[in-house]
Amino acid sequence: MPARLQEHSDSPAELSEVQFAEDLVAITRSMLEKRRIDRDREETEDWFRARQRQTAAEEAIERQRREAQLAEERRQHWEQQWVQNALNSVPSEARREVEIEVHAAVDAVLSGLQPSHPALITQRLVEAAVQRALRPWTRKQEIERALRTAINKLPWDVRNRQEYAPMKQRACDAAFEALRRLREEASYREMETAAVQAVQPVIREYEHQQDCMRMVERVYLLDATREEQEAAKEEVRKALAALPISATVRELEKARDAAVVPHKAAVDLRKEKARLESQRQAQRRAAEWNADLHLDHIVRYLLQEFELKPWELSREAERLRPPIRETLVAKLLKNPNMTFDQIRKSIEDQIEDDHRRLNC
Repeated sequence: MPARLQEHSDSPAELSEVQFAEDLVAITRSMLEKRRIDRDREETEDWFRARQRQTAAEEAIERQRREAQLAEERRQHWEQQWVQNALNSVPSEARREVEIEVHAAVDAVLSGLQPSHPALITQRLVEAAVQRALRPWTRKQEIERALRTAINKLPWDVRNRQEYAPMKQRACDAAFEALRRLREEASYREMETAAVQAVQPVIREYEHQQDCMRMVERVYLLDATREEQEAAKEEVRKALAALPISATVRELEKARDAAVVPHKAAVDLRKEKARLESQRQAQRRAAEWNADLHLDHIVRYLLQEFELKPWELSREAERLRPPIRETLVAKLLKNPNMTFDQIRKSIEDQIEDDHRRLNC
């Protein structure tokens, strides 16, 4: 018991109260201390619980991050597989031209899908995207294929010979223009049909030219000279060139025959002139031959009718021979049936006429 309490209260009652008070204080202090300890313990527990919650939250976040990362990796792998499959489906000759477009188209489709989507649906959507991306390249290939098909319909000469290059170019231009006018959704069959139809006028033009050329080459005039043949062919060539491409073979033949008529007439006229000239030449040769047979009569008649020395006789006979021969040939041409006596009489008359002119 404290000394101070002993000094002021020595009675038992007072001592009990004091003791009670002291006990009460001790109890209170003990309770306060217990509460402080409980508070400290609670605060410590709260700190540990908060720490556990924080750790759990951090672990959950880390777990979610890993799961998200794994999901992203799985998605990337999923997307890469589908993109690779799509690129592998592109024709090798088109890859350099369309790989970027195909990649972008497939990425756009996959961005709206999840790896959990059924593979069959994903495949159909990816294939559709690839086809859309390939469409410009595919159409270009179909156009080129249709053009080749149309050009292959042209005759060999038009496709391969240099002189037909302008005709081949016109066929290519016509086919390309026909393809350009088609709708975007046109099938390849439509393209091929349009291109082949577009080159038909050029084919008909070539066939018309060949028909004309063959007809010109077959022009033949009997007994015509080379120059006459070429002139007739040129006239036929002009007449056929004036006809339309749609002209029938019968129309070509009619135009050819009409163009040849004047040339045939010219050949016939030349032949007739040649025949007459040949006849005339033959008649002259016969007349000259007949006259030459009788020119010796000049010497005999001079000896008979004129007194001439030998050298004078020879000189006179030589002088008279040309004009008498010419006159006699002319008479024989007019009258090939002159008798022996008539011929000699003609020679004698010419000699007499010549001497009369000289004596005058």
